[in-house]
Amino acid sequence: MTNIFQKATMSFLPPLSIIILGLFISLQACKKEIRQDAQAEQSIADKDSKSLKNFMQVNLVGNNNEYDPVRIDPLMVNGWGIAISPTGTIWISAEATGVSTVYNKDGGQVLAAVAIPSPTANTGGHPTGQVFNAGRGFRLPNRNPARFIFAGADGVISGWNGGAAAVRVINDPGDPYLGIAIARNGADSFLYVANFKDNEIEVYDTAWHEVDMEFEDDDLPAGYAPFNIQNIGNKLYVMYAKQGVGEEEPGPGNGYVDIYNPDGSLLQRFASRGQLNAPWGIAKAPASFWGTAATANVILIGNFGDGRINAFDENGNFLGQLRASGNPIVIEGLWGISFAPPTATAINPNWLYFAAGPDDEEEGLFGYITRADQ
Repeated sequence: MTNIFQKATMSFLPPLSIIILGLFISLQACKKEIRQDAQAEQSIADKDSKSLKNFMQVNLVGNNNEYDPVRIDPLMVNGWGIAISPTGTIWISAEATGVSTVYNKDGGQVLAAVAIPSPTANTGGHPTGQVFNAGRGFRLPNRNPARFIFAGADGVISGWNGGAAAVRVINDPGDPYLGIAIARNGADSFLYVANFKDNEIEVYDTAWHEVDMEFEDDDLPAGYAPFNIQNIGNKLYVMYAKQGVGEEEPGPGNGYVDIYNPDGSLLQRFASRGQLNAPWGIAKAPASFWGTAATANVILIGNFGDGRINAFDENGNFLGQLRASGNPIVIEGLWGISFAPPTATAINPNWLYFAAGPDDEEEGLFGYITRADQ
């Protein structure tokens, strides 16, 4: 009855009054939405433990001066995947320029950028995720194992073991490969690749032959596909993003994370919606990362959608977001995050390296996050 009365009353209002009333209602709705957003942000901040609130961001390399990096490298555009060798050499996929840049711990150039092949040429590829291969498999035409293996948004999987360019191994144009990992299933190693368009994890043996494995979650909502895959403790974490028109669809709550065994069987749902927003990067933090408030078995998941880094305990319970001076650290276009392996003793183990493609992936940034008191 109230709605009918209101509609009848409004029908007798002069046009100007209707306009003024509409503006007033819209203004009140906007104020309410702003208050709700602020309250939600404060609620998250209240839940964040003290150990999450004292970090700082250091920008090492950018393609220009926009983000005040220590060094400029014009090839660092849309920094994506990160792979660190056992000795501490850091490789970054620069998707927009078709290369992998190679840096030391401080962002200094170690090697000339390595060209990544496209479907039709030895250069011009679009590398996304990458992984270091320590084993004897995944050999290239020179009969030596690929040391770094790259996924490509153009459907190319390539490997490198020396020289100025990686070598094309798998060529499936039209299939965007956005993430890549290696894990052992029993005595054998396999390569796992996230195919975002076809909504599947492709698996290859050490001879580059495709192998069927399940990698299915029947409870995953329709419209979500594997955005990235990464090995943590020989368990495969798969980040799912919502499929949009030709790319991912970012948005609050648009994300899921599952854990699979290396044989493709689902182990558990790790995280659902909540603070996830097109999640891509993932890393397990060392206890020392938290300073005096030592915490073990914390998983960090980076959102491409809003540039924030979420912390979860080993059971998938949300702990909060990394903050600087009380505010969430936001890295626009955040892709890969990674700590150095324990063998890379020259690198501070508490530096969380990141790669990003700010300004709608038209710029590039590489740096690290660490405690402000270290």
